[in-house]
Amino acid sequence: MKTNEIDILPVSNSVGAEILGINLADTLSDGDYQKIRKALCQWGVLFFKDQDITPDQHLRFGQRFGEPHVSKTISKVSGYPLVGEVRKEPDQRRNIGGNWHTDHSFSETPPLGSILVARELPDNGGDTLFANMSSAFQKLSSGMRKTLAGMSAVHAKKNALQSKNLSADRQVSDDELQSMGQAVREQFIHPVIAKHPETGREILYVNPTYTVRFDGWTEEESKPLLNFLYDQAISPENTCRFQWDEGSVVFWDNRTVWHYAVNDYHGKRRVLHRVSVKGSKVSA
Repeated sequence: MKTNEIDILPVSNSVGAEILGINLADTLSDGDYQKIRKALCQWGVLFFKDQDITPDQHLRFGQRFGEPHVSKTISKVSGYPLVGEVRKEPDQRRNIGGNWHTDHSFSETPPLGSILVARELPDNGGDTLFANMSSAFQKLSSGMRKTLAGMSAVHAKKNALQSKNLSADRQVSDDELQSMGQAVREQFIHPVIAKHPETGREILYVNPTYTVRFDGWTEEESKPLLNFLYDQAISPENTCRFQWDEGSVVFWDNRTVWHYAVNDYHGKRRVLHRVSVKGSKVSA
């Protein structure tokens, strides 16, 4: 398929675009690859509809953008150790990703992004929200930007698992914590204002799930300012909402956007496959 057949339709003014005119089951040409990568960097998340791809084709598409990033805590698709499975069964109350976050911000090198493919969906519910952290930074006052410049923040996996940070339906059992082993203790310090490695745009690099505190500050001191930043980030003008259908594929730039998997389909099954791409160190 030729590059000039691809159409990019923004779904909002701040984040998200639908990509038309491409079959992801095919091998990407160099021109198609460049256009998709540029759109990903510009819009933060891309939506492909009416796709029919196998796990092998899913993995091949992801590998076009870089080496796979494999999570230590997410289940894998049988026979595909590089393809994660995001599953919620009818008897489960907690879903995966049901809070605003940046994937693996507790790691030294968080993934560049992830590609989700819908495999089994509830008849309604289970949407995913996205927020643009580059535009969130731009909307801050010049005084606030100067205050944050040069600051760093501590990100930790355990922050997402502590009872005090979780609602009643998201509590994690001791057995689950035990099964995660060393992964629970992973943490890293990143700059609060990061620079996108491809566009050079500045990004507000904190998130409610994994950011514990500002480096050199206590959690109590950090909380008011962090909550202010979070509120700015999730203003309706800074977000978009995607409704999944059979054949949906979503590719988000983990360096630019937060995402939130809405957990409003209790009693129903939802299964998606995930291929993540390795990223680079977060730099100011």
